Amino acid sequence: MDFEKDDIPYLGMWADLRKNYLLAEKPEDYAQLVEEKMLIEYLSGIEDSYSDRFEEMVERQMEREGVDEALKVKNPLEWVGRVNNIRSRIKEILIAELSS
Repeated sequence: MDFEKDDIPYLGMWADLRKNYLLAEKPEDYAQLVEEKMLIEYLSGIEDSYSDRFEEMVERQMEREGVDEALKVKNPLEWVGRVNNIRSRIKEILIAELSS
């Protein structure tokens, strides 16, 4: 059976990344989830848990690095740059995790 990545609706970035990983690296697992009618539920769970983890990890890292409301008021451009940097690093970590 051939499973295309467009067979299911877009559920979010994290779900899409996991779906693409399964299609490319573990097509048997993808096929099994489809056959058991569990793919959307599985990917929805991935989306929910990774979205929550991403936000929690970003928040913790901002606290560790002192990226707070005071910095946002004092130097908004620096705050945006540092937040974007933190978000990029956390995203890389979670993408690597999803691809294994």
